[in-house]
Amino acid sequence: FLLAGDTSRFALAGGAFLALYLLWLVGESRVATREIGKEETRLDRGTMELYAMGRLAAVVAALAFAGPAPTWPIAIAGFGLFVAGVAFRLVAITTLGKFYSHRVRIADDHAVVQHGPYRFVRHPAYTGMLVAHLGVSAFFVSPWALLVTLGVLLPGIVVRIRVEERALASLPGYADYGRGRARLVPLVW
Repeated sequence: FLLAGDTSRFALAGGAFLALYLLWLVGESRVATREIGKEETRLDRGTMELYAMGRLAAVVAALAFAGPAPTWPIAIAGFGLFVAGVAFRLVAITTLGKFYSHRVRIADDHAVVQHGPYRFVRHPAYTGMLVAHLGVSAFFVSPWALLVTLGVLLPGIVVRIRVEERALASLPGYADYGRGRARLVPLVW
């Protein structure tokens, strides 16, 4: 990925971008380590793996099939989408607190969370994930990454949301909460 006439600065920016992505992965790995020792759940139905493969495929496509040299405005827009998506996701995870899990599970004291980003959409962590990966696609000017994000990651997220919502339907008040909000994108779905 080269920026015409400014190869070294954009290469440095690309490296910094990848370092931030890896930092994000490390940060979320703390959640994954909390999963160790918890009893298995049949509620997940393999959606975590499907979702993780979509995420990995999108990043690999961005790196392997980076497009032509971007302009700085495109690179900055992609970076901005990435940062906004990660921030929205992390706020959603923090808002859920002890109820957040990489595996679909319902805790004994599980309650419907309706504040923070959950006021706007039912699954803001996935909204953030999707926005972040759209930013990766834009930053690396990769139509292949965009195709993988929309053709693999997004369907993986949709399947996961459907599985989660079947589990969440058992919570008192979830049906009412769900009627007032879109799942992933306000006013769309």
